[in-house]
Amino acid sequence: MPFPDVTADNRFKGALAAGSPVAGSFIMVGGPEVVEIGGATGLDFVILDTEHTATGWEKLSSMCLSATYSGTFPLVRIATTARDVVTRALDIGARGIMFAQIQNADEAMQASRACRYPPLGNRGAAMGRNAGWGVGRDLGAYVDSANASVVCVVQVETRESVADVAAIAAVPGIDCLFVGLSDLSVDLGVAGQVRHPDVEAALDLVIAAAKSHGIAVGVPLADTSLVADYRRRGVSFFATTDRGTLAAGYGAYRTAVTS
Repeated sequence: MPFPDVTADNRFKGALAAGSPVAGSFIMVGGPEVVEIGGATGLDFVILDTEHTATGWEKLSSMCLSATYSGTFPLVRIATTARDVVTRALDIGARGIMFAQIQNADEAMQASRACRYPPLGNRGAAMGRNAGWGVGRDLGAYVDSANASVVCVVQVETRESVADVAAIAAVPGIDCLFVGLSDLSVDLGVAGQVRHPDVEAALDLVIAAAKSHGIAVGVPLADTSLVADYRRRGVSFFATTDRGTLAAGYGAYRTAVTS
């Protein structure tokens, strides 16, 4: 049985480009089974987080396989633009990368290039999971399809990155600007106040920059009552967390039983 060509499935990337709403979750406390449940419930994507977790490469590999199996799109969040780290994440099965703490256009360019093979970038060449381990696949054909299908998300979450957001949005190969509202609120001196006027003004600047270059904007989402407002303004990429969903579900369950 031949390996499926996952790079031929560009529904998620196409949804981002079209500004269609997509719903996903950071995976911060769960493992492969939680990823599979997310896929089974129809999540458009999962973000396998390595910035704030102890998740290692073996677990990431298993979660990428679970995402592919269950039909959800696996992104890996990393806190570096280093070529070797990005290459490894993509070779174990990530379909895209979320880059934390991108500060300026130069760093955004490093991120975009790390996701792609030459001549568009500097990704190292190997036939990993997304290439079916090279079984019956041609490297040249895979390079072309991988460059076309990879998703590159950069996080805008500081004063510096907001100030340079027009240049960041202009970098070729960026699919989405994800506004880290919590980090941004801390950097703006209003920690945790993600709806503070200063945070909202910064978000509007990001949305305007993204619109001018035809790329998506994402935010973390804990309160679904905010979706309508965010969508009206131009946000289309929404990410909850598995830990938040688990806590809310357990809390509601206990309240229903004991109240």
